[in-house]
Amino acid sequence: MEQLIFYLKFYLIPFLLILILSCTLILIFKRIHYQYFQVYRHSITKKAEKFLTEITLSHPDRHTFRTKLAEFRKQIPLHKSWCKQMLIDDMIRIKNNLKDQNAKIINLVYKQLDLNHFSAGLILDIRNYKKCEGIYHFQSMNYKPGISLFKKYLFHPDKILRSNANIAYLSLSKGDWQAVDSLPLKVSLLTTIKVMDVLHTQKIPMPEKVDVWITSGKKTVLKLAIMLMVFYNYRKKSAEIIALLKHEHIPLKKDVIIAIKDLYLEEAEDDLLLIFNTESIEIQLEILESLKVIGNEKTIEFLKKEIPIQESKDVKLKMVSSLDRLDNEALDEIGLLDIDTQKMINHIRKVPI
Repeated sequence: MEQLIFYLKFYLIPFLLILILSCTLILIFKRIHYQYFQVYRHSITKKAEKFLTEITLSHPDRHTFRTKLAEFRKQIPLHKSWCKQMLIDDMIRIKNNLKDQNAKIINLVYKQLDLNHFSAGLILDIRNYKKCEGIYHFQSMNYKPGISLFKKYLFHPDKILRSNANIAYLSLSKGDWQAVDSLPLKVSLLTTIKVMDVLHTQKIPMPEKVDVWITSGKKTVLKLAIMLMVFYNYRKKSAEIIALLKHEHIPLKKDVIIAIKDLYLEEAEDDLLLIFNTESIEIQLEILESLKVIGNEKTIEFLKKEIPIQESKDVKLKMVSSLDRLDNEALDEIGLLDIDTQKMINHIRKVPI
């Protein structure tokens, strides 16, 4: 017992005290270093923003450009990865707010500072999220030589990486859709947003193969074809679009119904009315939203019959809203005979109680 007390008193307790003191000092020094680094990094960021703004607005000649670039190199720790990443982020942000001519200067700075090699290094990294980051750099900086580095990922098994590679390839190639079959469905919302952004910013013409894609057996390709037809207001394949109402995939069917509304395909009225009672409430609501836009006499008669007997409150409210747009006088007649319908009429017309 005495020996245990001896070890505790002269060995363990001093060791624990020294360990606690050391950890405390390390944490203090780390905090001081972090605060200093943040201030230092902020100063570098300000220098970068000032340089990039001046170089894009002043339109310098070749000699002045090289001189300013050389001076800027000396002011920042360009050998540090965080500095390169910060510079690229600033370039992308500034470039998105510039017109074509000024944006070219940013691209020139990107290459002259060898930041394209940093982006290439990210693509060659074993981590997929780093690869995506590098691909995004090339896409945002419109660096076309980078296609050769990430083209092999167009058919990569990782869905996120494959999606990013396809979107970047689409953007840099100005509309080469060769890998459209590999676009992943599970990230379709994100992919859709990215594709729409590329179409808008790069002004890419509608691909000729869209007529073939609308007959594809792959859900992803069908979704992309529908999205493109809506974006370009392309109605020549309306029959093929309407035929997809029979597709079993619910998200795709919703896209078709929305496309019918956006393309104003009045010829789809009969098909929508035919499938209405066999569909889930989710799909019924989408159908009613489309019928509100393209519906005619058949829709009006259908709603006049269905509103009084509809049991689902959500569906009935959507029916009331649709009929109010198509024939509000007919809706008023129903409201006189059904208190529940009248309450919904007051609600959608925002009649005060």
